[in-house]
Amino acid sequence: MNEHKLEQNIKKGVLEKIKSGSIHMRLKSYFTARLFLVIFFTVLALLISVFVISFVFFSINEGGHQFLLGFGSKGISTFFSIFPWMLLVVDIVILILLEWLLQGLKFAYRFSLITIFIVIFLSSTILGIIFNLTPIHGILLDKADKSELPIIGKIYESIHDSHSDIGVFKGTISSIKDNIIIISHNDKDYDADDGTHNVILPENYPSLNLGDKVYVFGSSASNGLIIATGINKLTTNDADVK
Repeated sequence: MNEHKLEQNIKKGVLEKIKSGSIHMRLKSYFTARLFLVIFFTVLALLISVFVISFVFFSINEGGHQFLLGFGSKGISTFFSIFPWMLLVVDIVILILLEWLLQGLKFAYRFSLITIFIVIFLSSTILGIIFNLTPIHGILLDKADKSELPIIGKIYESIHDSHSDIGVFKGTISSIKDNIIIISHNDKDYDADDGTHNVILPENYPSLNLGDKVYVFGSSASNGLIIATGINKLTTNDADVK
């Protein structure tokens, strides 16, 4: 009896608040539309996050900068100085936004915010790696090189930015004599790494042949030579080495 009376009191209180205007009734279509928008922007944010993460992997691989991790502590510090941190920050902001959007869904209340963020981050990273296996980034980079890619073209063109000021050089071997090679590079962006460079090879350098495309990490000597502390062959599909 008491429970029935309590239920009646609650209903009466809710009806009084509706009449007074302190509570507004919503049509079912309102909640359906709201759910649709949440799902739409969640999917959009996830797609953008996957694209950004896959681009980070692509830019590092396309530039050959992963080799820096094998060139000692200086190479590692140089790798982190080249790493596209701004894109990572953008992706984290997107993931935070995505987490906020997911809080509007019923299942999200069952998990902590940190759990949701970790799941989203891991999902985006895995999907980004898979996306990076497709030729899409290569196609977009080619269009950017031809000035046929608006809006995001500059981001792709940044892959070819020169890093010679911090000891990174790329080129094709045109001469080998003893422990000195000559490399030539021209990606037609007219920056500091274009041209011909004489490179003094480090100890235990890999087997090299004329025509090999190489990634060189070292420092410039006073006589114009590059004293390499590390060198690796680039694969033939590294489009930024001409």
